[in-house]
Amino acid sequence: MTMARLRFLVFVVLVLGPAAAFMSTGDPRLVDLGKLVMILSPAVAGLALNLGAGDRKAARRWIWLAAAAAISLAVSGGALAAAIAVGSTKFPFITGLPEGIGGAMAVSALTSVLEELGWAGGGLALATAALGRRWGVVVLGFVWALWHLVPTYLHVGLFPDLETAPPAMIAAFVVTCLIYRELLTVLRERAGTWLAAAAAHAAPNIVFAGLIAAGMSLQGSAWAFFPAPGGLVFPVLALFAVLGLRAQEAREPPVVG
Repeated sequence: MTMARLRFLVFVVLVLGPAAAFMSTGDPRLVDLGKLVMILSPAVAGLALNLGAGDRKAARRWIWLAAAAAISLAVSGGALAAAIAVGSTKFPFITGLPEGIGGAMAVSALTSVLEELGWAGGGLALATAALGRRWGVVVLGFVWALWHLVPTYLHVGLFPDLETAPPAMIAAFVVTCLIYRELLTVLRERAGTWLAAAAAHAAPNIVFAGLIAAGMSLQGSAWAFFPAPGGLVFPVLALFAVLGLRAQEAREPPVVG
């Protein structure tokens, strides 16, 4: 095993193992500690093992931070529109308090940025060094899916919609993680910084956190129209976004010098 693959393996163990160990105890205090470890471990392990986020030599294209957020919002917005159209998602009168809505949005922003600091930063650099660009992103996406599914399996309340999901929805969630990780990676490459992936991940999460805190119900009987990873509309739109970005890249003239 090469050193690059060993470092990536250590990263995988660190982002999955300690959090699972704490959350599986059943002790509420250790479960809460496990949730904190889960959120922090990708960033801490990725930065430590890679000695940074892997952006130092890249040329920055800051306009892509806004573009990344807009593209991801379009994907999520399209999935949400489809869910509303079939009645799977409902908007009641606002029931949440303003401070609760704002707090939920702030927490979602922080956790999303921390998540991508690990996955699109050091984690991506470790994965591509170990396995190459194509397989590195695929494997990283699968590990990202497992990172979500461990607390889902343990029923600690982090992802309640997934905890009650049928097997087909879990399978769709894994596929979506692979596609969405590719989209976040392409956006990161276009911008030259992991912050583009953070912007793309955070923007819809902030909106959804605010809507849910305000009283929106995400899932009805039609799980296929769940307006987030786990449904079927979201990955289709994310795939179209990836293909569109690839086509745009192919039309651009090569950079000289």
